[in-house]
Amino acid sequence: MSRIKYFNIVFRLASPLAIGSGENANSDSDIIIDSCGKPTAPATAIAGVFRHYLGAQGQNDVFGYVNGSDSRESKLRFYDAQLISDDSFTTVRDSVKLENKVGVKVEKFDLEAVETGIEFATVIELNSADGAETDILGALSAIDAGFLRIGSKTSRGYGQLKVVSLKKAEFDLPDDKSEWLDFDGFDADDKHYKECALPDIADSFASIRMKLKQNGAISIRSYTVKNADDIGSADYIQLSLKNGTPVIPGTSWAGAFRDHFKSLSNDTDGMLTKELFGFVDEKTKDQKKSLIYFSESEISGGEMKVITRNSIDRFTAGTKDGALYTEKTCYNGSCELEIFINKNGLQDAEKDLALICAAICDLDKGYLSVGGLASVGRGMFTVESIFINGADVTAALKADNVSAMAKEAL
Repeated sequence: MSRIKYFNIVFRLASPLAIGSGENANSDSDIIIDSCGKPTAPATAIAGVFRHYLGAQGQNDVFGYVNGSDSRESKLRFYDAQLISDDSFTTVRDSVKLENKVGVKVEKFDLEAVETGIEFATVIELNSADGAETDILGALSAIDAGFLRIGSKTSRGYGQLKVVSLKKAEFDLPDDKSEWLDFDGFDADDKHYKECALPDIADSFASIRMKLKQNGAISIRSYTVKNADDIGSADYIQLSLKNGTPVIPGTSWAGAFRDHFKSLSNDTDGMLTKELFGFVDEKTKDQKKSLIYFSESEISGGEMKVITRNSIDRFTAGTKDGALYTEKTCYNGSCELEIFINKNGLQDAEKDLALICAAICDLDKGYLSVGGLASVGRGMFTVESIFINGADVTAALKADNVSAMAKEAL
């Protein structure tokens, strides 16, 4: 007798999703779309994330392999995640390339992404694998918690998903053959599906969650104009979602923390920074994935203002003679920031976590800023509250007790 299980999953994007198609018609890296022109997350991307996660847990038995004449079929089947939202919106975001992920290289590129809030549905099929259901649900819990993400630039705020619906159906063949033939796995309302709960997982990540308050304005420019009002009112506008909500992308947080971490650690050769934040050496082809993950932050309660000032060169920070520009930006809003750190990959977890906690203390005092125009007071924040692995360490932060904060993270 063979048992087949199906998991119907609905994901909601908690941050933009960027899965490149290899095309560059709309940006340097366009997203994958289906035959109807709608964004999709291919089964290969989902399978790759699960394989990486379960492999790190030592659970490789459910996946197939080919080794010469020796091969085995995978016990898991993944299906493309199909768009189920009535409306979807893709955006093009700008980034600055890093020279070996350490020094900033003056070269800009853009990428296409599906915006936050869109929902996708997918199905995972499991064939006759004892105990594998626990592994699948564990991986889904890691996705829902934000530890496991899909697509590119995942450690920089992209590809974070929330599991908004999870259902399971199972059949014993050949006894349930007629019911199995009548089953529609992509119909979440199929009578064979039952609600399924995600388990609590013991993971190797340190979780840092903060509520932040702006001290003034933020300057993270969008070079993609979305409506006519922006064209007439400003030369540059604050990066925002389709609904107008200002955002701070994970890439901006990562860049700010990376630079400050390198300064605090006196990391002259950059090795400690590379170990935590990852790197790619284009000459030697050596690379390492980042062990620290940043969320995208949505700003609420702020005021959008249009101001005119002297034009500043974005790379030299010098004033351009006789040049003015108008910018539409956000003042005095609030937001949240989540940071996840994979402790298992750290060579010196105690030191690295203490330095990150010290950087957060500096963020609270205004010594660490995010975005541009920091020299004129932009990008400053106060940390209103902070929780590390669920423990409230706000008092320790305000007392500059870095050791107490780091102890909670270990």
